[in-house]
Amino acid sequence: MNVHNQNQILNQSISKLQTEFILIDHGLCPNWSRETHKRRRDSIYLILDGQGKITINGETIYPKKNNMVLLPKNSLVSLYSDNETCYNKYWCDFLMHFDGVSLFDVIDFPYMIELDDISHALELFEKLDKLHLKTDAGSAILLKATLLELVAIFLENDKREIKHAAANDPFVDTVKSFIHEHISENLSVKILANKMGFNEKYFIDVFKQHFGTTPAQYVKKTRLEVAKHELLYTDNKVLYISNKIGYSSLQKLSQDFKAYTGFSPSEFRKKFK
Repeated sequence: MNVHNQNQILNQSISKLQTEFILIDHGLCPNWSRETHKRRRDSIYLILDGQGKITINGETIYPKKNNMVLLPKNSLVSLYSDNETCYNKYWCDFLMHFDGVSLFDVIDFPYMIELDDISHALELFEKLDKLHLKTDAGSAILLKATLLELVAIFLENDKREIKHAAANDPFVDTVKSFIHEHISENLSVKILANKMGFNEKYFIDVFKQHFGTTPAQYVKKTRLEVAKHELLYTDNKVLYISNKIGYSSLQKLSQDFKAYTGFSPSEFRKKFK
């Protein structure tokens, strides 16, 4: 479902949307580990600092500073964070549904987004923290509006490829296959454009329309995702993995990997393998 259709559904149904605020809190979260369990309420986290791992319905994410995380009601979730690197975060529990049907079952939200600037999200959490203590009608309305605005941030910052690429799109399928098959090689824009028979400028424009990001950013993300898989499911040395995915140096891989996951390759393997 694309963003336009999502917004149509939301606009048509918003009058029926029921919102129940439950709690808000913030601070450090030591001993923050739980085995797989079924969520009984919707939750949003704003990560201020720390490292860890969350698995949501089989999808594993590694939230870090400036990430927001959504845990929908009824999702199967497991949580893990070391005490030394425990999360410092805001979190809010609530329920949003249309006549008993969860908002997050109707509209496809990402489980995690990365914010370039958290000031607005932080302001909303702080506003919720103040409003939930008040008992007047005006504060109750503002509480609901603020919670809706907080949830909307997930759609506004949804950069997943699925938003931009239609299923069974020949362009997407061809480019993705070529990148994966040649991941150890130079994958410059020129090489990719030649593969598709386009000039470079036109290729970049088409690529952005289909993938929602630049070719360089997509190639980099693909390499780092392959690195994660190799670290978790093989015993290959990090240098071997670096060469396998086309990095020019181990140092560069380590730098990019830490920026992407919050961990060095060795730390990532030690914590999560």
